[in-house]
Amino acid sequence: MERIVHLAGGDVKTYTLGQPLDGAFDQLYEAVLERGIRSTSDDFRKATFQYFDRYLKDANAPAAHDHYFICFTPIWNASMSSGRLDVAETIWELAFGPVQEWESAHTGELIDKGTLCYFWGATALLRGDLDRGYLLIHQSVEEDSRTSGHKIPPTPSYALVSLDYQKPNQWFRPWVVEQARFFDMFVKDYATHIRPLTIEDVKRKFLDKPPNLDAIFLLTFTLARLRGIYGLPDQAKRNAFAGQIELNLFFDLLLVIEVAIRHANPMKIKKGRGGKPAELTFYDQALYLLKASGHPHEKHFVDVHRQFDGGFETAIQDALDGTLTSTAGTLDRLQCDVHLAYELRNRSAHEIETVPIIWKEFDRVQRTILRVLCATVDYLY
Repeated sequence: MERIVHLAGGDVKTYTLGQPLDGAFDQLYEAVLERGIRSTSDDFRKATFQYFDRYLKDANAPAAHDHYFICFTPIWNASMSSGRLDVAETIWELAFGPVQEWESAHTGELIDKGTLCYFWGATALLRGDLDRGYLLIHQSVEEDSRTSGHKIPPTPSYALVSLDYQKPNQWFRPWVVEQARFFDMFVKDYATHIRPLTIEDVKRKFLDKPPNLDAIFLLTFTLARLRGIYGLPDQAKRNAFAGQIELNLFFDLLLVIEVAIRHANPMKIKKGRGGKPAELTFYDQALYLLKASGHPHEKHFVDVHRQFDGGFETAIQDALDGTLTSTAGTLDRLQCDVHLAYELRNRSAHEIETVPIIWKEFDRVQRTILRVLCATVDYLY
């Protein structure tokens, strides 16, 4: 049931939670908006405990929990409207405090924090804190999954972490759309250099039906981090540490690629040393992708690898330029891309030190790796 609260900006709709919590919220609104108080009173915590105790075993408990968190949105909206993102994030910390205390006092009983973590995480993302934001959004997914009983909950939080830019009912959809536009830039690059593919194809074939959830979660988080680096001026990221960070992000993308190929590859085990079973390596997965795409290269793979051993930066440059060669002649675009992905996978798994070409050619390197990801989706899904 709704009620109207009177704030400085006018009348605002919120939920009625019953007394004494309605009165406690009115006092909290006044304290935060007029005096900037960033903590809850003992009276507010006591009223919150009574409210949650009332819905401890109630069938409507998830909705009641959501209503509690939604009652924080009037002061959160006021902070967002004034550009005080730091205060806006603090609002959700205020909301979480009594919940955390209640759960500590009721072992085994949990409050549905999906709404809290979604809006708290979204606020953190708007502040530019990707780690904090994605951690909270993923907790929202966990909460939604637990309360709904669905591994993949049809909620705004899952839409964000799975890059579902088409889902209409999500408050933070503009963020998701911007992330999708960034990814689409690389899908279009693949279509230009390899063969036609659209972001809708990638969504339908891969994002909506991932090999596993962890792969999609790592992909979307890594894309968000890459987008943050991509937006910096070139002069601000020409240093060894930038290359180190970029190489780590490339490694995460390559992990996604490896998992994606492995999921589609019917061969799971090969003969290892002494004829014993061994798991396939990234080398095996790379060969499978090239064969499946009609670009087989097994006979000459080692020959090309020697070029990277002999001059890593020079070979990277050749791969980027599409001029890598083998005893069979010049490699095609996809073969160059897969070779570079393979070499970077090995390098980033065993080395901290990077090479200048990584940060000097950052955009071209990330385009190369994402072309390999697109090829994986295009040919194997």
